[in-house]
Amino acid sequence: MDGSAFSTLRRSFRLLADGPRPPVLDLRGVAGTASRMTAGDLDGWLVQAPQETADAVWRRLLVPVRGGDATWTVVAAGLALPGLCAARTRLRCDDADRADIEAEMLAAFVAAMRSADPAPERVCGRLVSAARAAGQRHQRALRRLRSREVPWECAGLRHAGQSGAGPVTLLARALRTGVLSPIEAELIARTHLERRPLIRVADELGLAYITARRYRRSAQGRLLAALGGVETTSRVSAIGTSRAVS
Repeated sequence: MDGSAFSTLRRSFRLLADGPRPPVLDLRGVAGTASRMTAGDLDGWLVQAPQETADAVWRRLLVPVRGGDATWTVVAAGLALPGLCAARTRLRCDDADRADIEAEMLAAFVAAMRSADPAPERVCGRLVSAARAAGQRHQRALRRLRSREVPWECAGLRHAGQSGAGPVTLLARALRTGVLSPIEAELIARTHLERRPLIRVADELGLAYITARRYRRSAQGRLLAALGGVETTSRVSAIGTSRAVS
């Protein structure tokens, strides 16, 4: 089963919209709408509604989202999914990078729903634009990293001249000596040595994607410092030729 962020969002939205008690949005006072509409009613209707009406509905949608309502956060993101998917398609990302780029885009979309000014027009469009910009930034970061990184194997061989240790041994030693915690070692091993997308590894470990990204970034810095200090850190910009870097 596809475990990408957008696929997971699509399934979650459908479970809510098609369930026995779908979320209902109070739209009293919003011209051009029924007084109450379910998540399923809104799906499809919003994309055909006049811009002014759609903007008014989106502003009403953002009220529970900004209040921290998880259900309406999923519903609102699910309603924007066609636009998010189109934005991701325009990025023309590699299949290997798609899962993490989608995760970055979805995180940015949720953050924008909670913080962006809802007053200007094109409410949903501006939120999707923020998500696309985040996806572009992540894509550029991936390309920059790959253009200058040294593979884990090379870094391990370089260090092996002094210690005779390969990358797996170095990782185990870092875990044993307390440089890395068990979960940090798992994150590095699965994403860099096994070259698996971070979002999928995070899910396997029971972590939010953003949390996993923060843990791994901190762990990589400590591990590189332990391997050779600041000089090594500048020469080896990442551990591995990861396809799931932050």
